[in-house]
Amino acid sequence: SFPFVTPFAPTSDSLVMRIAALLAPACAGKAIIGYWGSAADKPEVSQLPEALKRGYNVIAVAFGDTLTADGGFQIHTNLGPPPKKSDITAQAGVSDASWQYILSFGGQNAAGPAVTDTDAYVTGFMKTYNAAKEEYGFDGIDIDIETGMTTPLLVALRKVFAELHKAGQVISMAPQPLNIDPGEVSVFSEGSYNAYVPLVDQSIVDTVTYIAPQMYNNPMPLSDIEKYVDSMQGGAEIQWNGQALKLNIPSEKLVFGFPAAPGAAPAGPSQPWEASPDSLVAKYKASSKLMATGGCMTWSIGWDASNGWKWIDAVSKLWAGDAVVV
Repeated sequence: SFPFVTPFAPTSDSLVMRIAALLAPACAGKAIIGYWGSAADKPEVSQLPEALKRGYNVIAVAFGDTLTADGGFQIHTNLGPPPKKSDITAQAGVSDASWQYILSFGGQNAAGPAVTDTDAYVTGFMKTYNAAKEEYGFDGIDIDIETGMTTPLLVALRKVFAELHKAGQVISMAPQPLNIDPGEVSVFSEGSYNAYVPLVDQSIVDTVTYIAPQMYNNPMPLSDIEKYVDSMQGGAEIQWNGQALKLNIPSEKLVFGFPAAPGAAPAGPSQPWEASPDSLVAKYKASSKLMATGGCMTWSIGWDASNGWKWIDAVSKLWAGDAVVV
């Protein structure tokens, strides 16, 4: 769960800053995640401080890619190296503690590496990540690998999750819906159906902060998002690597992802109600099951900015009736 209840915290005790925080859209402990950086995201550096001011509180840099079997990776955005968290914070006039800056690995053009030595992968990944964390101020990682999610890589990522969790780092992921779909498919298939279940089952889910299925460019499991939630919370068992993995994802860890604007998802949203911010908000407000989830994710900050910030301006008010602590 999120460690604060306003999307940005005042940087001083002045009356002006306290009033500004009260007037800001309240996210009430919910994560509002936006991706930023890749060419398909329409990125501009100036969007980042503005995003924080408008209510985003988790920014996922897209992407960490060029993934190698020894745990190495590179970071590529469409604008070169990502900005440092401290610089974004200063430009936004907020506090570092009021938001989370995470590095997303994968994307549609970065396959998972062919891991042969899981311990070597973990050592190499942690070394490379810690160097990036030191340089850019990352608070954690996001896994968005769409192909190549093999059992050796999953074994290694489970070990990575354990180490990062001990270090207090955020662990997020944005699977395609078929990657966690026990209600329609009861088996594990490498790189396909239920390929992310080994990262979210009961033996590992306590280390995970956000699970953000991409409800775009993909069909909706069971044709109904509430039924999809139920399928991930009903104790379904999936056999993997000689283990029976039990699935029961807490609602507060589910942060469903939606397109920020027309064109953001080439194949469109999973359901018509996702197509506009107003209909998305109406769907959530009519569902206690959705309101109990941990927030919302979008692809992407750049697309939202290009559409006049309509998505965040609507979604940031979803939980605005809850108490705000200043």
